[in-house]
Amino acid sequence: MWRVRRLIRAAVATALVAAAFAPLRGPSVAEAATLPAGFQEQIVFSGLTQPTNIEFAPDGRIFVAEKAGVIKVFDDLSDTTPTVFANLSAPVHSQWDRGLLGLALPPDFPTNPYVYVLYTYGKAIGSSTTWDDLCTGATNGANGGYCVVSARLSRLQANGNVMTGSEQILINDWCQQYPSHSIGDLHFGPDGKLYVSAGDGASFSATDYGQLPTASPNPCGDPTKEGGALRSQDIMTSGDPTGLNGSILRLDPATGAAASGNPNFGSADPNTRRIISTGLRNPYRFTFRPGTSELWIGDVGWSTWEEIDRVVNPTASTTNFGWPCYEGGAPSAYSSANLPICTALTAPVGPYYTYNHTADIVPGEGCGTGGDAISGLAFYPASGGSYPAAYGGALFFADNSRGCIWAMKPSSVGGLPSTNNIELFVKGASSAVDLTVGPGGELYYVDLTGTVRRIRYFAGNQPPTAVVEATATSGKAPLTVTFNGANSADNDPADQGRLTYAWDFTNNGSTDSTAAAPSFTYTTNGTYTAKLTVTDTLGASDSATVTIQVGNDAPTAVIDTPVAGTTWVTGQVISFSGHGTDPQDGALTGTSLTWALRMEHCATIDSCHTHPLQTGTGVSGSFTAPDHEYPSYLELELTATDSQGLTNKVVRRLDPQTVDLTFTSSPTGLNLSVGSTTQVTPFTRTVIKGSTVTVSAPTPQTNGSLSYAFGSWSDGQGQTHVIEAPSTPATYTATYSGVPVACSDSFGYYCSEGTAAWSGASTLLPLSGDDAYQSVALPFAMPFYGSTYTTAWVDTNGVLSFGAQPQGASWNHGAIPSAAAWNTPNTAIYPLWDDLIADSSSGIYTSTSGTAPNRRFTVEWRDVRFYSDTNARVSFKVVLQENGTITLAYTDIGAASVEKGSTATIGIENAAGTVALQYSLNNPKLVSGRTVTFNPPGAPPQTSTGTLVGFVRYNDTPVADAVVTLTNTAYTATTDADGRYEIVAAPGSYAVKATAAGGRCAGLVGTGSAAVIAGTTTTTDITLTASAGTGGYSCAENAFTFIPGTTALTLTGDDAYQSVALPFAMPFYGSTYTTAWIDTNGVLSFGAQPQGSSWNHGGIPSPAGANTPNNAVYPFWDDLMADAQSSILIKSSATQYVVEWRNMRLFSDASARVTFEVVLNSTGTITVAYADINSAVPAERGLTATVGVENAAGTVALQYSHNEAVLSSGRGITFTRVP
Repeated sequence: MWRVRRLIRAAVATALVAAAFAPLRGPSVAEAATLPAGFQEQIVFSGLTQPTNIEFAPDGRIFVAEKAGVIKVFDDLSDTTPTVFANLSAPVHSQWDRGLLGLALPPDFPTNPYVYVLYTYGKAIGSSTTWDDLCTGATNGANGGYCVVSARLSRLQANGNVMTGSEQILINDWCQQYPSHSIGDLHFGPDGKLYVSAGDGASFSATDYGQLPTASPNPCGDPTKEGGALRSQDIMTSGDPTGLNGSILRLDPATGAAASGNPNFGSADPNTRRIISTGLRNPYRFTFRPGTSELWIGDVGWSTWEEIDRVVNPTASTTNFGWPCYEGGAPSAYSSANLPICTALTAPVGPYYTYNHTADIVPGEGCGTGGDAISGLAFYPASGGSYPAAYGGALFFADNSRGCIWAMKPSSVGGLPSTNNIELFVKGASSAVDLTVGPGGELYYVDLTGTVRRIRYFAGNQPPTAVVEATATSGKAPLTVTFNGANSADNDPADQGRLTYAWDFTNNGSTDSTAAAPSFTYTTNGTYTAKLTVTDTLGASDSATVTIQVGNDAPTAVIDTPVAGTTWVTGQVISFSGHGTDPQDGALTGTSLTWALRMEHCATIDSCHTHPLQTGTGVSGSFTAPDHEYPSYLELELTATDSQGLTNKVVRRLDPQTVDLTFTSSPTGLNLSVGSTTQVTPFTRTVIKGSTVTVSAPTPQTNGSLSYAFGSWSDGQGQTHVIEAPSTPATYTATYSGVPVACSDSFGYYCSEGTAAWSGASTLLPLSGDDAYQSVALPFAMPFYGSTYTTAWVDTNGVLSFGAQPQGASWNHGAIPSAAAWNTPNTAIYPLWDDLIADSSSGIYTSTSGTAPNRRFTVEWRDVRFYSDTNARVSFKVVLQENGTITLAYTDIGAASVEKGSTATIGIENAAGTVALQYSLNNPKLVSGRTVTFNPPGAPPQTSTGTLVGFVRYNDTPVADAVVTLTNTAYTATTDADGRYEIVAAPGSYAVKATAAGGRCAGLVGTGSAAVIAGTTTTTDITLTASAGTGGYSCAENAFTFIPGTTALTLTGDDAYQSVALPFAMPFYGSTYTTAWIDTNGVLSFGAQPQGSSWNHGGIPSPAGANTPNNAVYPFWDDLMADAQSSILIKSSATQYVVEWRNMRLFSDASARVTFEVVLNSTGTITVAYADINSAVPAERGLTATVGVENAAGTVALQYSHNEAVLSSGRGITFTRVP
């Protein structure tokens, strides 16, 4: 768990010198956490050293494990002075993620007087070398791959509050090469058996299958391509003894042998007999669902996904969750490395719940994203607890890096936790590394920074929270200390501002002051405890204390080396030195000086999480710079402590030296995997010099109509290999050879790829929600795998099936062909079979075009959302042709891999589930504009385009140079001298618009509709009309010098808006306004606050609604984002107000950006203008945007354009009031 990729937040303090005011809360109430109404977080135990696990004994005692190997026992929850039950620091190897992590008590303890422990042991299996906690002497330090250790499961006999006798070692196994994904958790199951979890022990920064380190690979002795993370799949291979990494074990607690009834109990291999679940990366914590035998596992992920996995029946069969070949329910970067184990693993069990590192778990929760680590699970009892009934049966889970705890609550009484019913429970949790429900039905969590905390519910009055602030907490007598308790608080509205204060400055039991912020002078040397008690109106109280030292001054810590500005490369040995002085003690040495080295790992440059690396004492020492991904940096902290316990800390930041590595392919546009992610070439990564970078060239892979096979890398290494980052920029090229793709099945269907402009369907079905489906009548008998059908079933999960009603919604996607089952269809077309949701932003549409025998029926899934990634959306369609040809088409494919098909099945399948043509399975190969056509046996080649012709006239006179566009597409043409136009387009139904030369503001516009049929010519004539009566505005197009904004607003993100004060009364559609609302989605509106952000763009005029404004100027109304590269700025004068949207990102296309502005003039004239428009990108030219002005009622508007690619840089459109 304590690994560099999932950095544990705040494990070591990072403050420099104590601030003038030191706020301290009472010992019973925690700081900073935000909880639902009625809940309060309280500190139960403090003063611990990196606690990792807590166990409540049946007799009321509480056992707490510390990472370095100490086990402490508290007599009860009021005990503040624990007894050391056992000190295992000698055998425990505590370093990075390693240490004493698992602790368990038998259900009948202390009658059964054993305490079970799971810890990292400082020796490799069969080795005589013992590694200390710093891996002293290991090449390249702790993370170089040479400090190889193992782990132990042991039991210790209890005699009262102390251990008696010697440690009984039950298992010594689990080869761990890297300081991450170590051993994990221990629990007694409801069957009385002992369950154990452990990670893979592999590299967290590289694709590790046993080839590391390069100088002396595979120290765990695994067969070729079966080491590293693939140790999690060791049960699949029979050529060597089975290891226990990445697995859950079910054991006889008396012996550590496999428990009877295990799925593999008959195996000749003793470890195989022990395993009940495998394919896990770092199952750091797990729990049992009360009343069942179900295991629920929190598996810490790589760079993209965290998982909650469920083993329904531990003794039924071995449950394989797929790591490292699969993660988050989809193939991982290991699938690109052509590893035989991954090739053979085709049907792992998917996670019960998974969340993406870039997405909120609860929208808008504010927990942060990027560095994630699921770090605790606990079920709340279904009944009888002290929490509200809605939490009955809930699964609480924590993410240490995000600093939050959530409750996944059942949707119905007695049901399973629902992934659609997740509540943020604790925001600002303090480094949670273990969760459990303890006495009184209250949730407890272990805080790695030194405390154990509980969450208490108050059905009525909540007690207040006492907060003490004090300045000058040490110094010579007489010492005057200023206290402040005004920040004490009470969550009950009736008590806010009505707390009373009682101060006892010398802790002698008397009240010395009742002021909120008193002062007190200490005249005699000594150590004093000042206590504040705050009381609410109903008599509930809380206390907090602060220590005052009179006659003693704090020491001063100084880091001498490395000097400020020192940089490092991976593997570099860095020496450090420092000193401390104290006014009373003089020079400080030895244990008075303590050092802490930590890594700050950053999801982005300014969003970092902390990971402790090593500690030590004395005036000097050294460390080896770690191998880690960028962005990250080191912090070296020195703490000086005097003889009275006063401290001073100083921190030095040490940044790495970096280098840019470029990865490309020949030809470009293919996928390459670098580390945990796969990208389309070319791309560049910034890495730390000397760090390990794993690269892989997936093969084969398709692009267009060719299949590409890997040939060679430019550095001469293998298809998957390790790069040690050089000191200067470098480029690595993978060369491929392409051959035509064979795409056919045994029935005779064959497929081909193509491209086509998008055209949508027109009739909205009443089909929405999650896992919904309905039948639709087809306009013709559709031939499909030897039968014909006149009815189809449309499923929200991206499936169109024929025949009988499906056996439930088709959410359970997988490979085809496959036998029919519940939630798994047959006789189907799979344009994007995934777990999808048609929410309020989505729609499923149909349309029919053409005439017999060339009719077409289209089903379009528009803007549907992925269940696994709430930020990802996609649009796609199926077009059925009367001759049996099937075409799939895609649009709005963004940067997210799920939108490209990384978790989807695409293809067609027969009724028996025995024959299928699978175009793609979990392969991120889709792009906008892509079509995939499935031709039935004997079908003639389909013509992929049709022709639309016609004449444009005004008053029966041909209009030359008119611009004709098919709206929502990039298709356009200009009429000739006779007014004739011709457009070659993909088949489909289109709205056609013609605009007279001289611009859209000239007033001559006409519209029509057309159905383009493949291989035929369709005629649509358009008559222009004068656009009179625009309700108060006319417009004119002109060249315009862009006016940049000068003052940036604090308006960023997706779907955000804010108000601004105008410097003059702005006339607009008959009213005047002094306030405007600016929306990130390219809208400036007047009047009342909008009904939500304006992301739901459309034509104008239109009635007002949620996310649909009125009374507005639309310079570029689209779904836009103001990300880190964007800004919204203003420029104001007495007569002019400019709002600039600079470098805005289109939500539908992460690579498209646009800059535009609104210029308001006090005369009422409005200009919209554009800059940095890429003429080659239709979306930047307005293909999905609305431009114009609209009145307050939504009844009158002047629409310059709607979903037409007509904008350009340097263009201005001025709207002028018509008298």
